[in-house]
Amino acid sequence: MFNLQTDLQLTTSQAEEILTAWLGQRTRRAEPVRCTAIEPLSGGMINTVLRLRFDRAPYTAVIKLNRPGSGFDAEARILRHLHRTGFPCPEVYLVDDQAQLVPYTFLLLETLPGTSLQEVELSQEHRERVERELAAALVDLHGQTRPTFGAIDEAGSPAWVDILMPDLHAIRAQPEIDARLSAAVLADIDRAIELAPQVLQAQGTPTLIHGDIWAANVIVHEAEDGWHLSGLVDPGSQYADVEMELAYLRSFNGRWDSFFDAYTAHRPLRPGYLQRWRIYWLRTYLIHVWLFGDQHYRDVTAEVASQILSASPDELSHTDSKQKGD
Repeated sequence: MFNLQTDLQLTTSQAEEILTAWLGQRTRRAEPVRCTAIEPLSGGMINTVLRLRFDRAPYTAVIKLNRPGSGFDAEARILRHLHRTGFPCPEVYLVDDQAQLVPYTFLLLETLPGTSLQEVELSQEHRERVERELAAALVDLHGQTRPTFGAIDEAGSPAWVDILMPDLHAIRAQPEIDARLSAAVLADIDRAIELAPQVLQAQGTPTLIHGDIWAANVIVHEAEDGWHLSGLVDPGSQYADVEMELAYLRSFNGRWDSFFDAYTAHRPLRPGYLQRWRIYWLRTYLIHVWLFGDQHYRDVTAEVASQILSASPDELSHTDSKQKGD
């Protein structure tokens, strides 16, 4: 499902071959491109991410690399779909899932101006403005709905559990999870997963989501009046219950209070959301136990599984939305 390759090396000549192929398609001129710099970018947890600088417009691009067998075609389709909705995200320049130009699969993208939210310290005023701008972007994105849940280019299902539960079971089946968690915690997880269909019965409308919003994927830039949202990168979009998107923002101990204040003014949280969010947190933490094994994620996985087992949807049906998942 994931092939972790965050330290691949791209030579200048390989970068120039990629850039020449792309700009040749774009301009119908096969003039060689001179690459002037290759810079690693932080935040990539699965792929190698680099910024390329070169000698003609647009002068910079971002490239994501992985080994053959791990492709980027699905992400390219998602980005193009998001672009058509007007969502702020990078333009797709070139994608190669066959490793035809260089010994890697790659996705060549527009460079959004600025840096990731993870890499800058903003004043409270500017952080709040960025969060409000993010809320506005997601209110617009979440206005995109259809009758079925699932991948953007598949027919999908009218039942959200038909999409989420096979995914959750596939994550739970990874052998690293059994190796890294105790038998008691695994038993709690399995019981929590058994409860998930009941908890998620109160499904929302199938809604287009970004699917991977955290600080490293939020790009901000500084203007004369301070910091603003540039856009979002690394989408894992699908038509889902929108609560999965909102819960993810709370997965990594982020407050996001200004975001939730602005977002819920347009789209209030549904009663009983907290127990459903815990199912999504369980999924997210299990992925992190599987891929990275950090003690923190082992601890929070055990904690959220216990919380799912100790509460019921009925108990949380009148949860105050001001709690926002805390």
